[in-house]
Amino acid sequence: MCRRLLRWAGWLLAALSAGLVVGGLAFDLMVVRPAVDRIENRLQTAAPGERQPSAAVMDMLHRAYGVRINDLVARDAVSSGQIESMGTLSRLSMELGIALLLPVHLSRTDIAAAYLTGAYMGPDARGFAAASRLYLGIELDRVDLAQAAKLVAMAHAPDIYRQSPERLERKAAQLLSRPSHPG
Repeated sequence: MCRRLLRWAGWLLAALSAGLVVGGLAFDLMVVRPAVDRIENRLQTAAPGERQPSAAVMDMLHRAYGVRINDLVARDAVSSGQIESMGTLSRLSMELGIALLLPVHLSRTDIAAAYLTGAYMGPDARGFAAASRLYLGIELDRVDLAQAAKLVAMAHAPDIYRQSPERLERKAAQLLSRPSHPG
């Protein structure tokens, strides 16, 4: 009797595991892959400084967001997929799944580039390259660490920081004071 129960438990566990694998593969194929395709299409039109971010920009992104940058890119991928009819829990679950699987499909540089390209930087600027030209007067691939800190700070709340340069400077200083991330 005990062996039969253990055998049934083993089969149930195997079936459950197989169901999770099949479900994960289906989610990857039906949800994540189309999101990655949209991201890759956007990267094709990205400015060179966004596609291949400088060390200063990458360092500042990692100081500001760390691995949460995957969450930001996933949120943008879900919203750009125009899924308005979804409930909050469904949308958040989809964002989480995409964020977890993005590193499987894209490199760290590509994920950072997707964020840099799609970030709202004010009414006259979409993406860090446009913001760098508009607010700093230089190309994105030429910004130094302090300028990268200003751009990343601006991305947090562009409308507020455009109106209050003092707040922007404080936020940039706060980002600069965080430890640099290796690699």
